[in-house]
Amino acid sequence: MKKIFLIIVIISVLSLIAHLKVLTIYQSNSTKNMADPVWGLLPKSQTDAETIEEAIVRLIAEHETDSGAHTGTGESLETHKAQDIIDHPVGSVLADKETTYETVIKCFFESLDGWTTSGTAELDELLGAKLYIEWGVVDVSTLSGVVTYAGNFLAYAKDMLFQTSFWIEETTNTTVHALLGARNSDINLEGFGYQIIDGVVKGFWGDGASPTFTADLSIDATDPHVYRAQYNATDKNVKFYIDGVLKATIEDITPVGDIEPDIYFRYEATDTIDGNMHIKNLTVSREA
Repeated sequence: MKKIFLIIVIISVLSLIAHLKVLTIYQSNSTKNMADPVWGLLPKSQTDAETIEEAIVRLIAEHETDSGAHTGTGESLETHKAQDIIDHPVGSVLADKETTYETVIKCFFESLDGWTTSGTAELDELLGAKLYIEWGVVDVSTLSGVVTYAGNFLAYAKDMLFQTSFWIEETTNTTVHALLGARNSDINLEGFGYQIIDGVVKGFWGDGASPTFTADLSIDATDPHVYRAQYNATDKNVKFYIDGVLKATIEDITPVGDIEPDIYFRYEATDTIDGNMHIKNLTVSREA
């Protein structure tokens, strides 16, 4: 009986020792696998001795020297260029960054000398001009100036821009035109710009016969707005912006004959009404 008991004890001790050895080996291997070797120092493959860490450093350096990085559709540089406002430190845009491939005309109406007027057109307070209308007294007031250029300024092979800021006191029974081109009648317009009839604001492009109009741009013309019409000679379209927001585009323009255009503002009373159109500034440009 004693011999049997002793044999059982010996077998139990030996099993316990073997189990402890297994645990010791497992713990040792676990420690080695976590700390040695370091993952980043491993070679990429059995045929390439470059370590993973070296490969990461090399790929980052290649990316930093890639001039085409981030220029794809939807990538960061395209997104940056497409932002409505590109914010840079105050005073960071230097004078030598002015355009070198466009003729630009800017006017703040410090004087009306050189402008052709009809009806009641006069300087506004501070800066700007104003056109007054009164039904039965002064039905129409206009302000216009011919853009003299070496060749026709309105040339459909060139990018062009017409931008102005204005508001009108009355929309009911009134018609407004602000354009670069020529107005022969409300339905005979050349060039591009804006037309407002009874408060409905539309952009237009005209070939002198049947103008094409955008849909209602849905803004309140009695509030001051920046009206911008931009012609693209490559895409043959005119984009219409209000306060920097693209509102409409007229596509597939068929170019017509170039003209020496007017910068033209017109405020008309079509029935009982009186009020002013306030024009604060103007910018027109054309690719040289």
